[in-house]
Amino acid sequence: MKRYYGTIQDMFTFIDMSSNRFEGEIPELFGNLKGLYCLNLSNNMLTGCIPSSVRNLTMLESMDLSQNNLSGEIPQQLKQLGFLGSFNVSHNNLTGPIPQGNQFNSFESSSFQGNPGLCGDQLLKKCGDFESSTLPPPAFEENADAESLFKLDSKLVLAGYLSGLVVVVLGDIVIIRRR
Repeated sequence: MKRYYGTIQDMFTFIDMSSNRFEGEIPELFGNLKGLYCLNLSNNMLTGCIPSSVRNLTMLESMDLSQNNLSGEIPQQLKQLGFLGSFNVSHNNLTGPIPQGNQFNSFESSSFQGNPGLCGDQLLKKCGDFESSTLPPPAFEENADAESLFKLDSKLVLAGYLSGLVVVVLGDIVIIRRR
């Protein structure tokens, strides 16, 4: 097994696990995937911090962690990823300063929006500028929105399922009557 582990690590070049409703923290093991060019974990329910091990992904060109529940700061070491040309952490619960320098100066503000605790040159909210800071909305309002979206999704799935069932039953009835 150990003989193949190094090879397997290098084989992963593109990982897209977006929109899967994954929960929990991003595993530190992602930092071992040295051949990774693209990492997309967007639109899940991931929590915790961005693991510092991602600084080891020296070949990484694109990272999308948007639309999760990540918290903590963006690791400053990420600015050492020289090939990183696309970076999106929008709509999480990240806090602190956005790394400055290197490629981070070229990322659009939309890559960081929806994180009330983030500050930096890319956003209108400068670090240490407490006058312009706004308090994030209460957590219960966010959860209420998430619950209502989940209920809406459930109703749409149920409606689609029932519609399909009706079509199948009516189709069977028509076929049986024609015989």
